[in-house]
Amino acid sequence: MYRRPNSIKKTHGFTLIEVILALAIFASVTLVANQVLKNILTSSKQTEEVSETLKQLQRALVIMDSDFRQILARRYRNGGEEPQNTLIELGDSVIGSDAAGVRFVRGGWVNPQSLFPRGEVVKVGYRLTDETLERVRWMYPDDSSATEPAVATVLDNVSSLSFEVFDDGEWKKNWDKPDVMPSAIRIKMTLARYGDIERVYLLPAQTLPSLDGVQQGDIF
Repeated sequence: MYRRPNSIKKTHGFTLIEVILALAIFASVTLVANQVLKNILTSSKQTEEVSETLKQLQRALVIMDSDFRQILARRYRNGGEEPQNTLIELGDSVIGSDAAGVRFVRGGWVNPQSLFPRGEVVKVGYRLTDETLERVRWMYPDDSSATEPAVATVLDNVSSLSFEVFDDGEWKKNWDKPDVMPSAIRIKMTLARYGDIERVYLLPAQTLPSLDGVQQGDIF
């Protein structure tokens, strides 16, 4: 004989309001998490960019230190012409610079056991091209017109570049004294991230004997 149960258990589900509220909370949490992740990625990218820029600046200063600290008081030829009377060239448009440029001879270019067909003396220059600081290097200090220099990027985002030499108690933007090396050179650069940067290098303040009465090729 069938007996009707005294009570029926009722199953309660989620109401529409509860479902909407849960979805809203989940969406809010997701939005916050995405924003936090975005901030972390942005911060990481900015840190990476700053680190890379700092590395590039440090590398550029190492290269420049090596060049300017080993400047030699030596005559040199450009494109097979007569030896330069000025031992260091600087000023606007030197070696095709958009701003100031510089060119000189340095020593200490390592050539272990003379493995390479060159000496340890090299002619180098610095110029600004499209806000890029470039280093120009000639294989030999007395190059011919057929010699193409090697050009390397040293630093990006350089908005201004200037060179000055110290002589007779003052800084000069041009140098035209024959056979004389100034006592110091000052470099000023303006970088997009770091602003103005200034470097000063002491030079071998020497005076070479005049070429008058000396056979060409005897003294450089």
